[in-house]
Amino acid sequence: MYAVISDIHGNLEALEAVLDDVPEDVETIFCLGDVIGYGANPDECCDIVRSLGMPTISGNHDLAVTDLDTDLNWFNPTAAAAVLWTRKHLGEENAEFLRTRPRMMRTGEALFVHGSVRDPDEYIINKISAQDNLAMLKNEYPDVPICYFGHTHVKAVAPSPNGAMSGGHTLDLHSGGPYLVNPGSVGQPRDGDTFASYVIADGKSVLYRFVEYDIRKAQAKIRAAGLPDMLADRLAIGR
Repeated sequence: MYAVISDIHGNLEALEAVLDDVPEDVETIFCLGDVIGYGANPDECCDIVRSLGMPTISGNHDLAVTDLDTDLNWFNPTAAAAVLWTRKHLGEENAEFLRTRPRMMRTGEALFVHGSVRDPDEYIINKISAQDNLAMLKNEYPDVPICYFGHTHVKAVAPSPNGAMSGGHTLDLHSGGPYLVNPGSVGQPRDGDTFASYVIADGKSVLYRFVEYDIRKAQAKIRAAGLPDMLADRLAIGR
C-alpha cells in the first residue's frame, strides 16, 4: 500500500495533519512536487519530505525557487513574490534536494508526474488535455494502469469513472482505465474544499482521504512572514 501527495506549498500545518492521517500500513509516500512556494514553512516542509525518504518529483515552484535563472514573468505577481520570498528562506541542502529531483517517476504499478504525461508543466484542466494525455499514457506506457498528476490543486479522475467509483471516494482500478488521478493539494486546495487531500492506493483501488488542519495558524504565519495576503485568504475558501 502506498500514498500519493502533491502541492504541499510550504504549508506545514496541512502537511503534518496529512502525515498524522496516513495509515501505518502505508509503506511509501510519493510526492508529486511543489513542496515549497506560497506557504511560510518551506524549509520545514522540505525537511520532513527528505527525512521520510519520500520519492519526490520537482514541481515548477520547486525549480523556480532553486534555479535563479528562472524567468519569473511566467508567474503571476503573487506567485512571483512568493518565489522571491522562498528563495531567502530555503536552506541550501533543501534547495539542492529539490533542484535535483526527477520530473517523472515510474514504478511497476504507476506513473508519477507533476503536470502531465507529455509535459511536466502542463495543466490538465479540461477533457481535451485529459484525453490527449490518456492517449499518450496508453501508447508509451501500455502496462501502466494509472498516472498520478498534480499541479492544478484540484482533485480529479479521468476518464470519468462513473461506476468504477464506490462510496464516492474510491476508484476501482479493475474497472476500465487506464486512469489519470489527481490527489488534490495538501497545502493550497483550489477546488472549493478547504481540507488537505491525498490518496491511498494498493494496486486494486485508489481511496481519497480528506484532512482538516489548522487553517488559521497557517494563515497567521503567512501574514507574519510578509507574504501576500491573498495566499493566506485563499486557504479559507479553497480557491
